[in-house]
Amino acid sequence: MQARIFPSVAFLSMVLAGSALAQSNGSTNVVEPVYGQPALPMAFRPFARVGLDLQAGFGGIGVEAATPLLRKFNLRGGADFFAYSTTFQEQGATVAANLRLRSGHASLDWFPFRRQFRLSPLVVFADTNRVQASALIPPGSTITLDGSDYISSSTDPLHGGGSIDFRRVSPGFTLGWGNIIRRGHGHFSFPLETGFYYLGQPGLKVSFSGSACDPTLPQSIGCMPVGEYPAFQENLAAFIARTRNNLSYASYFPIVSLGVGYAF
Repeated sequence: MQARIFPSVAFLSMVLAGSALAQSNGSTNVVEPVYGQPALPMAFRPFARVGLDLQAGFGGIGVEAATPLLRKFNLRGGADFFAYSTTFQEQGATVAANLRLRSGHASLDWFPFRRQFRLSPLVVFADTNRVQASALIPPGSTITLDGSDYISSSTDPLHGGGSIDFRRVSPGFTLGWGNIIRRGHGHFSFPLETGFYYLGQPGLKVSFSGSACDPTLPQSIGCMPVGEYPAFQENLAAFIARTRNNLSYASYFPIVSLGVGYAF
């Protein structure tokens, strides 16, 4: 009889001991982690992390910083820079051209599937992008404005200058892949982004100085300063109007960039 009771008592003691151990851990069901399964996501806290991104794209070289706002949203902001200058010959004229891209931007990144794909409305601000050019028309060379020819004076040659400027603040939208602030335990990311922002009508300025000559008359009587030459000013105004109309098709600036990010 005692031999039969002893195993039952021993078994009951083991069950009670296991139950007490589970209660001391705060749960009756202890789930041990399984080797090979991914770790659980880190606890989410707004503004808890900061990520930095170095990128290159159509807007130049850029730097960005991002921080989590909500579980599916990041705040991101940065700036882009690029500059290029060159000099070349065009129909005998010496042309100096300068391109400057410089702007800031702020984005709200939405990750609808809680993965890497994102949709990002943005605002481009402090936009000082500019295209600028100047030209020296050699004496005796001919230029054409709105279908009319003019000769650069031999004693007071023509100088031309122009610039294209853009609005300071513009709305835009991008879609991309990659989260600078990863919700797991990783640090590195390689974000890709494409989209556009709306520039509106670019601002165009064109001016000339010096003297222009009527090719049908001798220079002794057919030349006068461009500011006092009505026909030249009429043709110049028509040229500017036509060029502004053509620039209306360039109201959107494309965004394409690839970068590398690190989250702290």
